[in-house]
Amino acid sequence: MATNNNSITNELTGNTNNGIEADHGGLGFGDLIVLILDLVLLVYTAWRSYDFLTTTVPDGFQMLAMVGLWGLDIGSVAWSLVWIFGSSAQYQDWVSMAFFIIDLTGVILTSLTDSLMYGQKGGVMTSTLTGVAVVAIPLIVVLNVVAGFIYHMTSPDTKVRRTARKAAAEHKRKMGEINEMERDLIYAEQYLLARQDTLNKATILAEIKTAQDSLEKSTRAKLHDQLGIQQNANALTANEAGDDKLTALKSHLADLKNKLGTVNDSTVPVPQTEAKEDTAKTPVPALAEQKEVPFPVLQDPAQWPEAVLAGTPSPVAVKGNGHSKTDPI
Repeated sequence: MATNNNSITNELTGNTNNGIEADHGGLGFGDLIVLILDLVLLVYTAWRSYDFLTTTVPDGFQMLAMVGLWGLDIGSVAWSLVWIFGSSAQYQDWVSMAFFIIDLTGVILTSLTDSLMYGQKGGVMTSTLTGVAVVAIPLIVVLNVVAGFIYHMTSPDTKVRRTARKAAAEHKRKMGEINEMERDLIYAEQYLLARQDTLNKATILAEIKTAQDSLEKSTRAKLHDQLGIQQNANALTANEAGDDKLTALKSHLADLKNKLGTVNDSTVPVPQTEAKEDTAKTPVPALAEQKEVPFPVLQDPAQWPEAVLAGTPSPVAVKGNGHSKTDPI
């Protein structure tokens, strides 16, 4: 009943072992007695195995026969101890129990064959077992080597280490992808920033070059524009001549006003209203628009030539109309 409950518990927890179950209990008194019995009896079987193995190796290489015992008598004891105290996984239990049986089979074969070699030399059974043992014993030794590798490969510790290595390798691969992405992003960032800086500089330089080209083109156009050069020269000449003419006319007009004022004061008094009207009706704009100066530009009338002063008509006031009249002498 207890066994049934244990199997149900194992099924519920997933700990189901359909193969050979290993007894990892402690070493009792009965176990000790059995082990001592096995060790004593193995002395006999080991000698038989060694004696048979020495007949299968060349002279001088009997040490190889001693090594062969590790695949027979010593191997059977080792695999039994591994199954009792060492194995912790299903495949380890299978390997240890299977090679315990295989090594015991080899021990039985070598012991029986060696005994027949001394008791029934040349017999049919002796020849048959000798032929089988010569092939089987080296094969059993080699399989023990393979079983040792399988036992360590199926160890839970090995599985844990392999899982950890796989996880570490996967983590390293993923971190490598992240580092590669970061490197690509850094490259893209530096590339775009450098390109933006280059574009900004290129834009500024293009504006400077455009302004320089426009200024140079405008300057060259002015230098090669003969009509514009002539017009500018004429304008400058006209401004200078016009200013000089305007100054000369204003000076001459002031002199005339002074002379007219002197004559009016000495001869006939002119009403103030008429004088104002005469002054207001003086055609100043017409004088300003003249292109030629009829009199020399002299600021002081005292400096005029005598011919000019003698031929100047003297204004005579005419009563009743408010205007002056020149009367030649």
